[in-house]
Amino acid sequence: MELTRARLILLGVAAAIAVAVLTAVLRAERSRELVLQIEPVGDTNTLTVYVGGAVRAPGLYTLPRGSRVAEAIAQADLLDEADVAGLPMADHLRDGQTLIVPERRAMSSQPVASGDGSAITSAVPVGVAPPGLVNVNTASQAELESLPGIGPVLAQRIIAYRTTHGPFATLDDLEAVRGISARMVESLRGLATTES
Repeated sequence: MELTRARLILLGVAAAIAVAVLTAVLRAERSRELVLQIEPVGDTNTLTVYVGGAVRAPGLYTLPRGSRVAEAIAQADLLDEADVAGLPMADHLRDGQTLIVPERRAMSSQPVASGDGSAITSAVPVGVAPPGLVNVNTASQAELESLPGIGPVLAQRIIAYRTTHGPFATLDDLEAVRGISARMVESLRGLATTES
């Protein structure tokens, strides 16, 4: 009887130790944290932008972070007909940004009616859409590329389409160009026109 009692006590102690060890192991497993460290790829002190349009050397340029639009455009070497007046020259560049330098347009003096009925003369671009709007029927490739979502390939397709089929009657007609969706046409409203 004494021997059975001693065995029971010994088994109880062994079971208690086993439970304590198991509990400690499970707690240790739960408290381990997985630390994932992501190393940056490439040089984080530089950025790359594309400069095109009215420049002698269109292409990709790598500049130090914190560079401004003017610095990227200067590296691409402006053409004499370049018009930088509407570009945000002092803005900081972003990696992957595209900068398209437009060309100056020919100007002619056209009479404009003033409020009192007399005519005044104002320099207005010849055959140009309202200020700030890109006319998809007359725009150059660089001007088309300045529109959101229009890259070199789509700009070339727009020009080829209007050359083959004639001018676009409305912006909605752009959907006939391969790669242009109704959603893209909606994003161009207020930025582009078909009227001169």
